[in-house]
Amino acid sequence: MTDPNPESAPHDPVPGPDPDTPQSTSESGETSQPVEDGPTPTGTAASGPAEPEEPEDVEDPLDPGDVLRRLAGLLGGVAGIEVGDVLVRGQNATGHGALAIGTVNVTATAAQAGRVWSETLSATIVRDVVYGYAPAVSDQQLDHVLKQRHVVCLSGPAGSGRFTSALVGAVRRHDLDRVGVLGVAQPADLLVGATGPRAGCGYVLRLTDEAVLGVDGYTLVRLASRAESEGVTLLLVGDFSRRARDLGGHVIEHRPAPAGEVFRARLRRELAGRCVGFCADRCDGKCLERYVEEECARHPLLSAYLAAEPRSREVVPVVEAIARTLPRAGQLTDRLTQLLPQQLRERAAHILDPQDGVGNSVGWSDEQVRAFRLSCAVLAGLSTAEIRLAAGRLVAAEAPERPPGPPVPERVPAVAVRLRGAALDDLLGTTLRAAVVVDPADGWSAGGVRVQFAAGREDLRSAVLDVAWAEWWPPKVLLGWLADLVRTDLPEVRQAAAGAIGWSAGRDVRAALDTVRNLARDRRAGVRQAAAIILVAMALQPRLRQRVRVELDGWAAGTAAHLRDTVARAHELGLARLWPNAALVQLRMVASARMQRWNNSVSRGLVEVYQGGNAAALITDLAGWTRSSDREVRLHAARTLRVLAERWAPAPREQWPELLDLARTEIVSRHDLAELWATALSLPETAYRAWRTLGFWLDRADGQPEVAGHVLALLRFVVAGRPPLRRRLDHQLRHVWRPVMPRKPLLDDVERLIREDCR
Repeated sequence: MTDPNPESAPHDPVPGPDPDTPQSTSESGETSQPVEDGPTPTGTAASGPAEPEEPEDVEDPLDPGDVLRRLAGLLGGVAGIEVGDVLVRGQNATGHGALAIGTVNVTATAAQAGRVWSETLSATIVRDVVYGYAPAVSDQQLDHVLKQRHVVCLSGPAGSGRFTSALVGAVRRHDLDRVGVLGVAQPADLLVGATGPRAGCGYVLRLTDEAVLGVDGYTLVRLASRAESEGVTLLLVGDFSRRARDLGGHVIEHRPAPAGEVFRARLRRELAGRCVGFCADRCDGKCLERYVEEECARHPLLSAYLAAEPRSREVVPVVEAIARTLPRAGQLTDRLTQLLPQQLRERAAHILDPQDGVGNSVGWSDEQVRAFRLSCAVLAGLSTAEIRLAAGRLVAAEAPERPPGPPVPERVPAVAVRLRGAALDDLLGTTLRAAVVVDPADGWSAGGVRVQFAAGREDLRSAVLDVAWAEWWPPKVLLGWLADLVRTDLPEVRQAAAGAIGWSAGRDVRAALDTVRNLARDRRAGVRQAAAIILVAMALQPRLRQRVRVELDGWAAGTAAHLRDTVARAHELGLARLWPNAALVQLRMVASARMQRWNNSVSRGLVEVYQGGNAAALITDLAGWTRSSDREVRLHAARTLRVLAERWAPAPREQWPELLDLARTEIVSRHDLAELWATALSLPETAYRAWRTLGFWLDRADGQPEVAGHVLALLRFVVAGRPPLRRRLDHQLRHVWRPVMPRKPLLDDVERLIREDCR
C-alpha cells in the first residue's frame, strides 16, 4: 500500500466540509483514497435509539466571520464585532450602555444550570471603555458609596449610559483587570450555590424592570453579606426610580454627562492617534481638537441634536459613523442628515408610505409597493427577482389580517413585471433609490438587477425594519413572513431572512424563540443553518443573551436530534466566539448524538472556540473526550485534532505546527495533545488524514532541530504504552514514509524511537 505525497494534503486553517475516513483500513490506518465521513463501521455503532438521518439538502458553506460581520451591519449600534484576532464586543462596547465580551465563565451549579453566569472583561477592552468615557455627574457620589458598601444599585433609564458608568465605577474601585459582568434570571439566584466571583473584583449586573421589582431590602442585605465574604463589589444596574425609597441608601441615581460631552469624548477616542488635518510635518494633535470642537460640535445640525440631550446610546452610532469617513463641510451636513435618528426615522417612514399611484406603471397597489420596499431592506444585496417574490409572499400573508375595507387590486403576475430603469426607480422612490446601489451585473432579464444598500447606509436599512414593525404590520404577520422566507430553497434568502428575525427578536422574545424553535426542528439542514444564524443574531443583543443561553442549554441537554444539531450549527457560525466555555459544555452534550457522526458542526464549533484564543481549555476538554465511553464523542475529539493539526504558527515561527508550538510554550499539555493524537491515529474515520498530517509534520521538521526534537518527544508520548499504535507507526514508517520521503534523517530517529519502545 502506498500513500499520496504528504505535501499534497490540504492544510487549511479552518475545517473543510469533508474530513476523511477510510473505506478499508489497514493496520497503518491508511486507505487507498479518502472519502467523506460516513457511518461508523459495522459493529462499532453506539447503542441507543436511532436518530433521523439527514434528507438531501443543499447547504451553503458559511464562514463565521462573514456571518458576524453581516449581522453586525444589520444590528447597527446594537452589536459591534471585530473579527480578526477575534476581539468580540457587545452593545457599544466602548461607549455608554456598553457590554464587552471577554472570557465567558460558566459557573452555574447543576441544579441552577443556565441561571447564573459571568463574563470576565479583558483589561484592554476595559481600558478602551474608560478612555472614551465622559464622566457622569453622579460619579463622585457613586465612588463615595462604593467605599462604604459592597452592593450598590445604580438607577437610570435604559440607554442613558448607566451600564458604562457602573463599569467605570468598578474600575475606579478595583482595577482594569478586576472587572466582570454577571447575568442571572433573578438577583436571588446569586445566593444559591457558587457564583465563582474572584476576590477583589467588581461585578456589574444589568437587571430588567421585572427583576428590579423582585429586589427587596432583605435581598440586598443578603447580597451584601455574600459580596463582603467573597471580597467583591456588586453594582446592580436598572431602573430603580420607583424603588429608591424602599431600598434606602443603596440606590444612586445615575446623572449622565451632557450629550455634547459624550459626543466629544467618544469622538476623541475614535480618532486617537490619527491625523485629521493633513499636517505637513509631525502632527501635534491640534488638528484633532479643531475637527472635534470647531467642525463637528459647532455644526448647526449636530449642536441642535446634542442640545436636545439624546441618550448616550443614541449618540454613539453618530460618532462611529463620523469617525469612519471624517466628513467635512457639505459632506458632514449630508452625513448628519442621513444619520441623526429623527431624520433617519422620518426617511424610513417616508419610504414605507408611498405616494398614491406610485406603482401604476407596473400595475401594483400601494400595499405591494410597500411590501417591495421592505423586502429590499430585508433582502439587501439580492436580485429584484427574489425581492419581488418575497414581496408577493408578504402581501399574501397580510391579506387575512387586513381589516374590512375596499378590495386591494389583484397583483400582476410576476412574469408580467419587468423591474428595470425608470420602473424600478419609481418603485424604490426617491429616498430609497438614493440610499441603494443598483448593480446590473447579472443582466436585465434573467434574474433582474441587484439592489444593495450603499456603504454607510445600513442604519437606514435598520430604520426601515423598525418602522415596519412599529407602524405597518402586526408582529405575527412579519414573523410568519420571515419564517416562510427561511424555508425557501435559496440559501441567500434564508440567511437574510434569518438575520431579520434575529434583529427583531427583542420586540417579542417569546414569539421569536417559538419561531426559531420551529425552524430548528426542520429536517432540512439549510433551514437549521438559518435557525442557527437567528440564534447568533439574538445572542449579539445583550438583553437577549441570557434567554438564548437558557434555551440552548435545554436543547443541548434534550433528546431532539434536530434541535441539538442546531445548537452545534450556532456555535459553528460564531456563537462559540461569544461563549467559548458554554460552547464546550453544550457541544459535549451534542457530540453524543448519533446524528452528528454525519455532520461536522461539532468539530467546527470547537475550532471556533480554539480560534477565539481558548486553546488551553479546548485541548484539556478534548483530552477528556477521548476517555469517554461514547464512541461518537471520541470521534469528534479526533476530528477536531485532525483539523487543528493542519494549522501552522504565524511568522516568524511558521515552521512550527501551531499545536506543537503551544505545547512547547506549555500553553497546552503535551500529555493531552498526545492523547488526542493517539485517538485520531487509531479511529478508522480519522486515521487516514491523521497519519498523512503526521507525515507532513515530520517532513517539515526535517532539518529543523528544535522542531524535530519536539515532534519526536510528542511522538514518544503518543506511542508510549500503546503497542498497537507502535506497530502502526512501524508499518507507516517502512511502507509509506520511507518510499515517499527518502533521505530524511528524521525518519531514522523515528525508527530508533520505535525500537526504544520495543525494549
